[in-house]
Amino acid sequence: MRGEPTDALAFFKLEALGNDFMLVDARQRDFEPAPEQVRRWADRRRGVGFDQLLVLRPSDRAEHHCRVEIHNADGSRAEQCGNGMRAVALWLSRHDDADHALRLETAGGSVETCYRSDDEISASLGVPDFDPKAVGLAGPEPFPRRFTVEGEALAVHGVSMGNPHLLVIEDTEPGATRLERIGAALGGHRDLARGANVGLAFVESPHRVRLRVHERGAGPTLACGSGASAAAAILLRLGRVEAPVEVIQPGGTLVVNWPGSGRVLTTTGPARLVFEGVIRCRTQAA
Repeated sequence: MRGEPTDALAFFKLEALGNDFMLVDARQRDFEPAPEQVRRWADRRRGVGFDQLLVLRPSDRAEHHCRVEIHNADGSRAEQCGNGMRAVALWLSRHDDADHALRLETAGGSVETCYRSDDEISASLGVPDFDPKAVGLAGPEPFPRRFTVEGEALAVHGVSMGNPHLLVIEDTEPGATRLERIGAALGGHRDLARGANVGLAFVESPHRVRLRVHERGAGPTLACGSGASAAAAILLRLGRVEAPVEVIQPGGTLVVNWPGSGRVLTTTGPARLVFEGVIRCRTQAA
């Protein structure tokens, strides 16, 4: 099929707190999207439009329902996607009659999901890892680390949720312009081995945080599930908030619960099926 038109490819457009996805079920077909194809489909004027493409594949691990392959809008790969896992759980509830707890395989580790309703879908993203090496930073210095962006010194925290996250704790609610400036600079910093998602967080109360996230490979997004998890985990570890934490992003609110060190972190929030369709595409054989 290399370079030749394929049969119509079924796809599904989903969103979770405005973080939107194109989902393709490739468990029984050959489908290997090239980066330029992903970028074309992600275009919001000339394509389907999405933050991430989610491709379902068979899992070699018997205890997993399927494997989820995550492609960012710029064609790069992502290890984890918290909102995406809830969207997958919603889709599986419709198409596989999977209304119970499921285990999904991702490049960032296993994710357990539980679909209760479209408004209440949970995803456990594993145990937060606060080792700077897990975030892609060399050296023994712990967090927070000092970075400078356009002359501004920043105390930067970090954690891996299966993918790398940096967090700046703000004194006021962050705006879109500040997110774009700091997120782009920090996320692509030369000291990072593979880039990072960057969050700006403002603690509104012991159980409520306002957050904006600049996603690696997608830019500013309405919501980021793993970013909300990272922010909550860092703030809980610092004693700035108490579990469960409502993380409010421009796209809506995600509830994060983390019992503490060595324990699994869980998020709960909504997801929606927006539309479904077919597309003719060019694919590359594996």
